[in-house]
Amino acid sequence: MSEETSNVPRELLESVRDAVGRKIKLGYKKKVKLEVKGDKVENRVLALASHRGYLLTARIPAKVEQTFNYLEIPSQYNPSQISLRLVSMEEVNEVVCHIGVCVQRICPALSPVKVMKKLSMEPPERIAALQNVWETQSSGEPGPCGGFSQQYRCVCDWLGLPYREEVQWDVDTIYLTQDTRELNLQDFSHLENRDLVAIIAVLEFNQWFTKLATKDYKLSADVCDQILRVVARSGRLEELVLDNAGLKTDFAQKLANALSQNAASGLHSLNLANNPLEDRGAQFAKLRKGLKHLNLSRTSLSPKGVNSLAQSLSANQSMPSTLSYLDLSGNLLRGDDLSHFYNFLGQPNSLSTLDLSNTDCSLDSLCSALLKGSLQHLSVLNVSKSVFAHRKGKDIPPAFKQFFSSVLSLSTINVSGTKLPPEALKSPSSLILDQKTCRSPVLSSDCKIPPLLLGLACNPSLKEVALDLSCCELRSGGSQILEGCIAEIPNISSLDISDNGLDSDMSTLLVWLAKNRSIRHLSLGKNFNNIKSKNLAPVLDNLVHMIQEEESPLTSLSLADSKLKAELSIVLNALGSNGSLTRVDISGNGMGDLGAKMLAKALQINSKLRTVIWDRNNVSPQGLQDVAAALEKNFTIRFMPIPIIDASQALKASPEKTEDALMRMENYLFRNHETRKYVQEQAYRLQQGIVTTTTQQMIDRICVKVQDHLNSLKNSEQDTILEDVKMAENLMKDARNSKTLLPNLYHLGATSRKELNGSSAGPIQEKLDSMAGEVAQVMDEQLQVTSYIKSL
Repeated sequence: MSEETSNVPRELLESVRDAVGRKIKLGYKKKVKLEVKGDKVENRVLALASHRGYLLTARIPAKVEQTFNYLEIPSQYNPSQISLRLVSMEEVNEVVCHIGVCVQRICPALSPVKVMKKLSMEPPERIAALQNVWETQSSGEPGPCGGFSQQYRCVCDWLGLPYREEVQWDVDTIYLTQDTRELNLQDFSHLENRDLVAIIAVLEFNQWFTKLATKDYKLSADVCDQILRVVARSGRLEELVLDNAGLKTDFAQKLANALSQNAASGLHSLNLANNPLEDRGAQFAKLRKGLKHLNLSRTSLSPKGVNSLAQSLSANQSMPSTLSYLDLSGNLLRGDDLSHFYNFLGQPNSLSTLDLSNTDCSLDSLCSALLKGSLQHLSVLNVSKSVFAHRKGKDIPPAFKQFFSSVLSLSTINVSGTKLPPEALKSPSSLILDQKTCRSPVLSSDCKIPPLLLGLACNPSLKEVALDLSCCELRSGGSQILEGCIAEIPNISSLDISDNGLDSDMSTLLVWLAKNRSIRHLSLGKNFNNIKSKNLAPVLDNLVHMIQEEESPLTSLSLADSKLKAELSIVLNALGSNGSLTRVDISGNGMGDLGAKMLAKALQINSKLRTVIWDRNNVSPQGLQDVAAALEKNFTIRFMPIPIIDASQALKASPEKTEDALMRMENYLFRNHETRKYVQEQAYRLQQGIVTTTTQQMIDRICVKVQDHLNSLKNSEQDTILEDVKMAENLMKDARNSKTLLPNLYHLGATSRKELNGSSAGPIQEKLDSMAGEVAQVMDEQLQVTSYIKSL
């Protein structure tokens, strides 16, 4: 195609506008000649709009013969396509420059050269000159979310799909307001699949969004193909979440191929959970930058598929230093044919979270592998519902204990639902915990501990460990093991031993749990179901004694699903004056209205609790009313979920009464989240009432004891004793004064707040002003002295 220098006549230009559409603004118009056959040429008009170019006939009425979107400029030359050839270099520069300016407006964060993948100009300095022009004409602000709406409009034009103003409004308003980088397809799930194709296609060019996510929404084949295209071309996409998206079994393979084609890919987090990928899993050997987060849970992988995955992870040189999260939960990993997987875990790696829950994997084989390569970074280990493949009469593999004693960063261990053999519960006689072996000064030399607990107790690197032993069928034997060691393990901060059939053994176990100084979160639910009524009260009394201990470290207690019924009142009565617990879960106990009444009384005087969970307790509308009335007087509860199950039953009996109670609860909880002065005053008064019965009484008792000793020493004639007596008397005087110090400080603080809100200055403000004046005077004197010295 060659071009003439003449401009487009006015009449022809009007016809061109009619052919293209009056709503489309044409920024560049030029009359050209098209080479058709041999040396034969015909007149044509080249018109360039904001995101599309047009080639039209040069006669009236003008007709569009060819049109192309700037985003579809081919990356490879194809002889069958029309080639635009212009005579002069300046004219070529004009056309390329105009297209580049338009492309830059569409994709402000990308270079036009990158979008127009095949741009070759001789000499190369011409491209550099054009880039300077594009940079000078670039707009400062790309628009909301990296100019998404402009890109979306262009993509819809490119794909021939309708432009949805709803999509533009959602992104420009909601997404921008939330300042989110995640494009969630569920926000647009009510649209047609073709609309989703256009939305996803924008991510090929958009530099704002770094995450594409969907969950529990089945994606069509067209949508999946577009996602693969974005993965193969985008350098900005970092996270891809397609959870339960109905993906086909070959999607993972296609995804791996797409990643291997994109050298600039920034993808580091991949979640394909709950899709039937089977053993045709993804291969990541060619992923240049590796992955940080990989979730393939419940994808029907077998040991064969996991081995294949592990081989690809091992073959990737970046994976050992990048992969920190691996979730393969819900896949069947039973058997010994996992050599490649264990080899991968046995190599030095950066895994911080490993989830193999509900896989039936071999726990002892796993620990042997982790001992070799996963000691430094592993923080969360979830192996619930695993298998301890151990033969009866054989010793526990040393690696099982060695792993827990050597790991450096472990903070969460979940072995829930794993039935350990007796050999794992009862440590061999050779495993005796002493100070020399375990390097812990707090452990006695005759404490025998099961290998897992022995490993934790022997590990000086672990400080705050959450241990989940729920549903492990510990029963009486397990209770005895815990009794013998739990008091002296210093690094367990959270312990879950719920649903272990402990029953009557709980009475003694609670005594030993009370002696532990590190456990702050304790779950005991489902362990009271088989206790006879006459034996239940002593168990609960020991529980009350544990939570009422003055220096108790316990801050969270769960008795969920224990079916204590009216006996729960023994614990509820102790909550009123409790000064340590901030969270309690008493759901599923069937306590009825009597329990609701006891809970209400406790809430009226407790100022420490922040969270109470109490559903499934057979509470009637009256019980809900009692608790709502108590919340009116409680200003410290922040989180108290509506008891949905009980409320649904109560609504059938008395809708008005139930709705009123629920509304009041919600209002009081909302009030407690607000900052108000009277909240502090109310909490202080409640605290004072509790402190009077605890700390202040303790001071009084100590003073009485000291006074008795002083009375017996007053007749002594030794000077050293008399000096000690005088010192003790002064200390007693200070102790008595301290009981009145806190109220005085509080009222002074309240006075200072009033001074700040009011115009009058109180004594504190006057003192501060006086001190400020004195400081200013001293500074002036020092400055004068300095000036005098410099003048000499």
